Amino acid sequence: MPGALGMFVAIIADQITKNIAESNLEYFNRIDLISWLFGFRYVHNKGIGFGMLDFLPIEFIYSLSAGISFVILVFAIIYRNVLTKWENLFLGFIIGGAMGNNIDRIRFGYVVDFLELPYWPVFNFADTFIVVGAALLLFSFYRRERIASKSRNIE
Repeated sequence: MPGALGMFVAIIADQITKNIAESNLEYFNRIDLISWLFGFRYVHNKGIGFGMLDFLPIEFIYSLSAGISFVILVFAIIYRNVLTKWENLFLGFIIGGAMGNNIDRIRFGYVVDFLELPYWPVFNFADTFIVVGAALLLFSFYRRERIASKSRNIE
């Protein structure tokens, strides 16, 4: 099942990289990897999605994230036979990323972030899996619709 594989890969990659960051980075100090373009900065994110809504109680943020993950999981289960193996994989990435961040919320009361780009909030692999998974899923839906539309126009 591609969705389960995507979820497993996202959670494991996220938790391993966060553990490495916590063990090797000093809180809030930046380490440049590629000059000003890319670096590491270990921070605690008490918000949701790139630090937004950090004023809300962690229990609310956890519940919101878990609820959204549950809805996506139900969608994936209901439509598993309609979705392609790639779409199932992308849904797995999204769910796994959300679960990776929720594991941090349960363990620490915050999410560990450590990847930094210029003019962008510090993020982690879970965030990356969520954003890339969502973008690829939308692209796949768009592509599928375009192909279906072309075939309807030919008939």
